[in-house]
Amino acid sequence: MGQGLQFWHLNLLLWLAFGATVFVVRFIFHGDAMRALVFTFFSELIAFGISLLLRPIYRKLEFEIRTAFLIAIFSLISSVVLACLTHLFAELTGWHNPRFTHFENFLLRVLLMWIVFLGWSFGYFWLKTGAALKNEMLIAEEAVQEAHRMELQMLRAQLDPHFLFNSLNGIVAEIPQHPDTAAEMLRELSDYLRYSLDHRKRAISPLSDELDAMKSYLAIEKTRFGDRLELNYDISEAARWCQVPSFLLQPLVENAIKHGLHASNQPMKLEITANVKNGDLEIVVANTGHLDPGINKREGVGLDTLHRRLDLHFPWRHSFQMTEDQGWVRAVLQLKGDPCFA
Repeated sequence: MGQGLQFWHLNLLLWLAFGATVFVVRFIFHGDAMRALVFTFFSELIAFGISLLLRPIYRKLEFEIRTAFLIAIFSLISSVVLACLTHLFAELTGWHNPRFTHFENFLLRVLLMWIVFLGWSFGYFWLKTGAALKNEMLIAEEAVQEAHRMELQMLRAQLDPHFLFNSLNGIVAEIPQHPDTAAEMLRELSDYLRYSLDHRKRAISPLSDELDAMKSYLAIEKTRFGDRLELNYDISEAARWCQVPSFLLQPLVENAIKHGLHASNQPMKLEITANVKNGDLEIVVANTGHLDPGINKREGVGLDTLHRRLDLHFPWRHSFQMTEDQGWVRAVLQLKGDPCFA
């Protein structure tokens, strides 16, 4: 509901409630329901109109000490105008309260309506300030989300060239002695780049899409290293449908290849598993080998970018650990709930 329409509804409701209260009081004093109803309709209709005239004035003012003084003046002027008009109506109709003189009736109306208009005016500024604060909070939230989106785009821009650089270096190394192998690697790289282009504007993707992209990358490495690299996938059906940050697996797989295969002449097994446990997604990228004790100190572009993206997409709802156990290095990633900033 727009602020203008909300004001109309609330303002009308308040004056109807006030009119009903005043009607009961007048009926008690006069003992005449029709007279009380007509008099109330006349006076409160004017009061409602005055409130509509005050609104455009108040909309231009910011609440401060000087504004409080102006509110008191405007409310007093409004109450005097209303008291004069209702007094004139009482004179024309002869509907006077016998318990008070004409002057006392006039002063009572001025005092009562001054209090009413003061309450209405301060209430208006209270609602106006609340609406402005809410609007500022919405703008601030949008600004934060936009900043996060821009940061994610910067992180993606940092990650993709890094991956491309590593892949092309591997292909160049194969061209002199194994041109057929290099050609196959280029075809797999083409499949990966097609995925990258299709997802260039998507911060979030199904895990199944991520797996397809990583299979293209691993096919490049498999073509290059042959029997030295053994691949295995164990992905549950529930995990395949989970939404994750685009290119989430890339730094984990790259890191496993770098430290488990490139750094050694020994064959390596690489396993990627993903399961949903108690509604949380758990991804494990495991490789045979040994954990580099200095990896946490020099994570490089890939893992450093991974941590930052997880902070943006799963704030306080993720965990990441790298451990070594019985000749296997495991990168364990746990994600709780749905990602933010999709």
